[in-house]
Amino acid sequence: MNFNMFRTIDRYVMAELFRPFFLAVLGLIIVILSMSLSTFTDLIFSAGAPTGPVLLLLLYSLPAVVVLAFPVAYLFSSLLGIGRMTRDFEITALKSSGISARRILMPILLGALLISVVNFFFNNTVVPWSNLQIKTIKEQLMKDSLRPIIRPNVFFQGTTNRSFYVKAFDPKTGMAHDVFILDQSLPGLPQVITARTGRWVSVPGSGIWVLQHGTLHKYGESGYVDHEIHFKTLDIQFSMQNPYLGGNLDPASMTAQQVNKQIQGIKKSGGNAHALEVALWQKYSIPLATFAAALMAAPLGMLFSRLGPYIGVALSVILVFLYYTAMQTFAALGQSGYLPPFLAAWLQNIIFGAIGLWLLSRVDRR
Repeated sequence: MNFNMFRTIDRYVMAELFRPFFLAVLGLIIVILSMSLSTFTDLIFSAGAPTGPVLLLLLYSLPAVVVLAFPVAYLFSSLLGIGRMTRDFEITALKSSGISARRILMPILLGALLISVVNFFFNNTVVPWSNLQIKTIKEQLMKDSLRPIIRPNVFFQGTTNRSFYVKAFDPKTGMAHDVFILDQSLPGLPQVITARTGRWVSVPGSGIWVLQHGTLHKYGESGYVDHEIHFKTLDIQFSMQNPYLGGNLDPASMTAQQVNKQIQGIKKSGGNAHALEVALWQKYSIPLATFAAALMAAPLGMLFSRLGPYIGVALSVILVFLYYTAMQTFAALGQSGYLPPFLAAWLQNIIFGAIGLWLLSRVDRR
């Protein structure tokens, strides 16, 4: 079979993959963003953030989502594309022409390698830049003195060692009703502060709860109320502990070179850099998960396609679950020092790749 024929077959095989691949990427981006949509709507309607900056936060969060979506989408499209060709006996026809199954799958693996490399550079350049933009917007929102995101009938953290609870809250006026505060900021047993109403007053970087018509309960060593203090007005400082706003620069906002520089600084000072070392190696292993996924998915598409058209979807869900469970588990072991950082970041790729190579060795025996 001549070279031009191989090129035609390769283009045909890749066309079968890239149609579902791009649809899967789009679908995964929508699903992942919809899972965090409540945070963005809370920032607008509960915290009083302007719509423009919140939409920019949504836009700048897309690159990190794309990095995670590529491996899953390629795995999904490999299983579906090869499965469809096998069920329609196209793979059988190609093999009967003297082309090995491994040669048929070669463009899929080369495409996965190409996407992995592109994903790495995207993850090492665009994602840190977009995360820095997110950090800048968050800092600006903090300066604009947003209200905390408050949900009625749910405890939330405020100033250190103080937990807040309100029965009702009006985000438009910043007025809360039936306020309960568990204050553990002083030595001994916690104090309990209750108030009929509380009004949120913004100050730069934080805020003040102005409580009205309430009582402060102090407990003695016996656990009973030692004494009560009734007040008409009480001001309580509230530090913004919103988990979505603020925070230091993390590895996701740095390039691999910047993370490595930080690791060297920590090591020179005698500190523990296990978590950062795992994060550094993950900057390489996560983008290259596309290749590991394709190495397993491509032969699986051939071996199990006869079980039905939906087997590809089912296998995709199972493999994605297994991969990310393994990734989180190994990362936790590496951060705790139970695994070397390199293995903690790469072990799931190594396992998937080894199984994929074994499956690839069997496809021509069928």
